[in-house]
Amino acid sequence: MSTRAKFLLLIFLSFGAAALSLMLFLSTDYARNERAYFKAYPYREMAARKPPQPSVTRKIITAEILMPEKPFIIAQIMAPQKTVIIPKKIPPKPRKKSRKKKVTAKPKIIKITNPPTVQKKQPAKRRRQDAKLGYAAYEQQAYKTAIRYFEQALKSSPDSRDIRLQLAYAYKITGQNDLAVQNFKAAIDRDTQNFALRREVEQLENRFEVTSYVIYRDDSSSTRQLGADLTRSQTGLEVSYQPENIGFRNGRKFQIYGRLLSAMEQDSLTIDPNSHQGGIGLRLKPLANHNLVLSAERLVKIGDFARNDWMIRAGYSYDRGTDYQPGTAGWWSYSLYLDAALIDPSSPDIFLTSQMTGGYSMTLAEGLVLQPRLTALGSWQKDSFRTASLFEAGPGVNIRYYFNETKYEAYRGYLDLTVEYRIKLSGNSIGGSGPVVGLTVHF
Repeated sequence: MSTRAKFLLLIFLSFGAAALSLMLFLSTDYARNERAYFKAYPYREMAARKPPQPSVTRKIITAEILMPEKPFIIAQIMAPQKTVIIPKKIPPKPRKKSRKKKVTAKPKIIKITNPPTVQKKQPAKRRRQDAKLGYAAYEQQAYKTAIRYFEQALKSSPDSRDIRLQLAYAYKITGQNDLAVQNFKAAIDRDTQNFALRREVEQLENRFEVTSYVIYRDDSSSTRQLGADLTRSQTGLEVSYQPENIGFRNGRKFQIYGRLLSAMEQDSLTIDPNSHQGGIGLRLKPLANHNLVLSAERLVKIGDFARNDWMIRAGYSYDRGTDYQPGTAGWWSYSLYLDAALIDPSSPDIFLTSQMTGGYSMTLAEGLVLQPRLTALGSWQKDSFRTASLFEAGPGVNIRYYFNETKYEAYRGYLDLTVEYRIKLSGNSIGGSGPVVGLTVHF
């Protein structure tokens, strides 16, 4: 690539990175809150000058907040005072005075304007008190105490979605996944379109994951063994299992996995039999709020160019907007991935990888998303024979189809097709600029 072309590419990438950074910043909660405040401020000024609403309206709103599950009682309380007389069956007025004693002395009078009796008010009052104590305990991270109060509140109000949802998260935090799923499903029954709740159930109940991928590069080389040429086409299959009791606890994961990796021959989709590399290992996500993944894997030699050895690995990723968002026509999304691996810790071979991707996702149909994107990738490795590096970037497009959803679980699987043109910026790896096509199936 000529110096002028590299200079123009550098300018293009700089402006693209600046525009992407601005878009990502505007998509943050902080920026949205600031825009909402400045946009809403003049309307707040106008609202402050409006005359107050009638007192009856204010009373109705207050009553709905206090007892949203009993609209009929609210209507009784808010209705104007009215007396309804319900007489019993009274025969025609007799002429003889002796028969007047047999007639009911007074008709039954019911005033529907009065609130429920003390016996009816007491459960609602107790429910509000238990819910209040449960929320207070939850904020203090006393989750077991919060569970006790929420369970007590549900006894008098089993149809309260908010309390049941809070109870589900308390069970999830304490690692009681079965009870968490039970309450999540009860909340979904009252809100079947809530994608986030169905994603919670999917993460708690999905024990097996299978991922298969193929990455084809037009400019590849077979002059180096597997791992030395950083632009070589490759394919892989991974199967992981998440134990029921310890596999997922409040965002922390533990998995057992096995995988098979292979490289392809130059400019072909034919798999090189000498490159087959197997592996089986353990994977741990120790932090609830950060996607830090640690793994230890035993490499199993299958092909002639493979190896038997131990590999320890650490990966970290951060993303936003990468999951499906139903009901949204388009949204910005990005992801950052960092990975470090050591093979043979006593005399380590080192592998470092970083990748950043960002773009605008557009919903084409139910479960079908198209994303024009920019990708930047850096790879560096060092073994006992050589050191190889590659830094590249370029535009591309990704189309993803989500499938396998149920009433209680969000999409478990997706089919992902990516077409990119990567431009080699620096590095001594064999191979240069060219198209890259990737196909991934996950379920």
